[in-house]
Formats: sequence, C-alpha cells, structure tokens
Amino acid sequence: MKSATGYVFYDEKRKRWIARFSPVDKETGKQKEFKRYCLTKTDARKKLQELKTKFEKGGAKSINADKSTFAFLAEKFKKERLVDAVYVGERKIAGRRELSGPDSWRKQLLFHFGSAKLNEITKGRIEQFKLWLSKLPTRSQILEKANGELEVIPNPKGKQRSIEAINRPVEMLRVMLNYAVDERMISPEQNPFFHKSARTLIERAAETSRERFPTFGEELALLNFCDKPGPRGNAHLRAVLIVAADTGLRENELFTLEKSDLDFRSEVINVRAINAKTNRPRPIPMTRRVKEEMAQLNETSPGDLIFGGLKEVKRSFGTACRAIKVSDLHKHDFRHAFVSRSILAGIPPAVALKASGHASDEWKRYLNMTPDQLQNLFKPLEGQDADEVKRYGLEILRQLREALGYADIANLIAGLDSRIQPAQVDAAPSAAFLV
Repeated sequence: MKSATGYVFYDEKRKRWIARFSPVDKETGKQKEFKRYCLTKTDARKKLQELKTKFEKGGAKSINADKSTFAFLAEKFKKERLVDAVYVGERKIAGRRELSGPDSWRKQLLFHFGSAKLNEITKGRIEQFKLWLSKLPTRSQILEKANGELEVIPNPKGKQRSIEAINRPVEMLRVMLNYAVDERMISPEQNPFFHKSARTLIERAAETSRERFPTFGEELALLNFCDKPGPRGNAHLRAVLIVAADTGLRENELFTLEKSDLDFRSEVINVRAINAKTNRPRPIPMTRRVKEEMAQLNETSPGDLIFGGLKEVKRSFGTACRAIKVSDLHKHDFRHAFVSRSILAGIPPAVALKASGHASDEWKRYLNMTPDQLQNLFKPLEGQDADEVKRYGLEILRQLREALGYADIANLIAGLDSRIQPAQVDAAPSAAFLV
C-alpha cells in the first residue's frame, strides 16, 4: 500500500504492522523517516494518518513529540527561558529577574513528570501531581544527585502547602507546555491546558488573599521603636517603613532607588523601568514626610543608592514587631497600606493603583475593606494615647491627599456654589472626607 505520503507493511521479523512516513522537512529541506509499530493493519493505517496530520499542522518537530520527554523539555526550558534578565536600555527583552522560585517549581515538576512523554501529560496526571504536592511538607528539598537523578527530602517540621504553593508550579507547567507548543514539540490539542476543562487545574479563586495592613497605632509604635542609630541599630528601618507606606514601592523598587531618581523640585520619585516589576516606569508623588526622609538620605547615604546598598530588613523588622507585640504583620503589608489608605482618604482607586504599579486583577481586594479593618484603623496599642494615634493617622491621610493632587480637587468641590445640586454632592461622599 505504498504512496507518495507513506505506506503500511508487515514486518515478518518483528511480527508487527509498520506505518512508515517519509516526508521532506519544510524547514531543513531534508527527508525524514518516521515509523510506528502496530498489532493490526487497521491500527497501522490510523497511525499513518496521525503522522500525516501532525506533519501538516506542526512539521517534523510535532511528530518527534511522541518521543520527547518532560525531562527534555525541562532542560531546554531552563537553558532558554530560566536565565538572568537581559535588558536593552531599561527594557527587559528576555529572562527573569528572580529565578529561585521558578527553578524550584521546575524541579518539583521534573521529579514528578521527568520520564513522561509530553503527549502523555493529561489533566488527570496534573491532578495527581497536585495531590502529590499537597502531601509534600513545606520547606522540603529536591536535590540533584551526581548521576542527574532527583531526590526528595521531606521536612519533618514542614506544614501542609497552601493553595498558592500548589498553583504556582501548575502555572509553571502551563507556561512550559505552551512553550512546547510554540517550539512545535507538541500540537495545541496535545496540550492539556488548551482545553476548557483544564481551567479547574489552577484555582486562583481558592487562594487566600491577604488583606492585612498596619493600623496607625502599629505603625506609630514601630517608628518610635526605630530610634537606635549605628551599624547594629534599627534607625534605617524608619525610612523604609515610611517610604513603603506612603508610596507603595515594592522591596526591589525601594532598595534600588538612586539619588538621580529623586526629583525634589516636582516632589516625585521616578521608578525606572529596569527596577519595576512590570518593567514600566512610573512617577510616585512624595508626601511631606517621605520628602523629609529622602532629603536626609540623599545627604547621608554613601554612593548613588538612596538606601546605601541595603538588601532587606527582615531581621530588624521582625525584632521591631516582637518588641511592640504585633503579630502577623509583613513588610509587604505596608504596600497594601498605601493603596488602602489612599482609597480611604478619597483618592480615586485608579489613581492609587497606578501609583503603586498594580497591573493585574489582584488590586480588586483593596476595594473590599472589612468593618474590622475600619474599626481598628485608629485603635491605639496598649500604652498609646488614643488622641495621638488619631492625629497621626489623620495627618498621614491628609498628606496622601496632598501628594496625589486630590486635596485641591476636594477643596474645589467643597467650595462650589449653590449651582451644585444636593444629589450631586451626596453622590461623592469621599470627596468631602478630611477637607
């Protein structure tokens, strides 16, 4: 049954029917040969038709996917995609800024799917991976032996993984399989994430969105505790917390600020694209207290970096929280504080979110402030003066309104004459807050 596009025949030695397909590779111009062994002539004909269809859709590479393993994809993906970020000017054109997380997820996937062929990775096998990962304690290690094999060392003190910790490797798998489609290692139909039923594999709605941010009493207590100068002191933490709370800067954006990024005349911090998570530059107005802290650091910090090469404040922040007896407070919560406080002060959400550099739907949680958060916002800690905390909080909200240019607008609205209908004023209650 020979034809110009392939044929099937019976191999007496192997006692198998063989589908043979020998097309000319469109990319290289060379002839390729593919064979598939079957038990019956009918199966061989079906297999031949599959080879033809794959070749027409994706070329020779798509046929080779029948033999490509996940281990091969993982190594190729690591060499080509899990590389240090490459910039042209300040624009990132390739690679990643942070590699530890993605490489850890890749190892988890490699341990579970390593020898599996790419076209054998189905929704069911991905669900099995999620189940395996849910039983692997946090902080467990996956080590690579001298022979290249991976070994899992469970952490006996580890806890059960969160939904977020399970979703991230699955998201990485989706990226890798999409990459395999782009490289014609598999067809889109062979990618389980291509099908609508795979949407349930990544349960973003089930993730716990953190809504915690510091109350004004907690922040005031932390700043008062940061009064120890010197190499072993914690005075450096004061400026970090103030700038984070009033600008929403991420940790990397904060510690990579240079003196040239500060525009004291316009009272703006210019976040450069190369330092921004989204690789987009953005200006952030300075509040009066941020301007004071930045002016002092601009004079005293050695070199170009505003924070003098500081990388993180995990230890000093943890010590300060324990000292004032505050629990469950993270450094990143001060970024949350900037957005939530700005919205509470009457700033339009779009303005606050643009200043903070949010580029995903995760910003929506900032619009859902709970009654408990509102009730505790001005609540003093033990030993604090309630009026002092209230004055401190109101002053911060006023400074945010001034810095983001909303105070003038609010005053203008409040000063409009009787031509404004009562219904129009009532429709924007936030504009009259703190005027």
